[in-house]
Amino acid sequence: MKKLFLLAFSMSSIAFNSFAQTTETSESIPESAELKRIRFGAFIAPSLSWMKPTAAKDGSQTQENGGSKMGFAYGLMADYQLTDNYTIATGLAVNSSGGKVNTNNPAAGINEVSKSSFNYSLQYLEIPVALKLKTDKIGQCVFFGQAGMSLGINISKRATYNVEQKISDTSLSIFKADQKEKLSGNFGNIAPILLQMNLGIGAQYAINKKLDAYIGLFFNNSFAPDVTNPTKYKAVPSFQDGTVRLNNFALRMGFYF
Repeated sequence: MKKLFLLAFSMSSIAFNSFAQTTETSESIPESAELKRIRFGAFIAPSLSWMKPTAAKDGSQTQENGGSKMGFAYGLMADYQLTDNYTIATGLAVNSSGGKVNTNNPAAGINEVSKSSFNYSLQYLEIPVALKLKTDKIGQCVFFGQAGMSLGINISKRATYNVEQKISDTSLSIFKADQKEKLSGNFGNIAPILLQMNLGIGAQYAINKKLDAYIGLFFNNSFAPDVTNPTKYKAVPSFQDGTVRLNNFALRMGFYF
């Protein structure tokens, strides 16, 4: 009996010591180690976009950015926490953007385009992947910078346009759309897929343990392929609006849950 009592006492002591060590260890875990490994969020983003030809001149034809336009994006965010300061950021977004492109060819020959102006309204479904670098918490705020790429899939392409084709020394043939038309056929040469570089900076503010407010300024540059296809348009021989890149600045605002 005495041996059984001593054995029970020894086991109780071991269990108590183990529990105490576990409790002490859990209490010493820093708050940062308790962060969620995966966080989801949602955002909206007003943007300013423009389309820039990669060359100012193509033969006798000049081409230029005709102006910027306001756009809008919205979507979902997903962050996978690698460490306290490094995160893989991805998600899904719908981005409405576009821009204006003008061309002029004073030396246009017969059946060539002398002038054109396009006001594009484009919409892409985007899937980004980026590396997000975060500071340690400063008060309730964490500041971040991120860089990555996104794949854009075109889901809508519309434009207003005015294209003047020289059909004789004294007359022109005019292709015109004063209202936004769905681009297809003659003027439908828009890249179906875009690769874009994304750079951003911003901050997250912890409202409570489960909710963060989010704000960021992003620059997006589509680098391949050119957003307008540089092949010649079918209806107007020898015309193209150059090799054009699509860029935008966006102000993202949202929440992480």
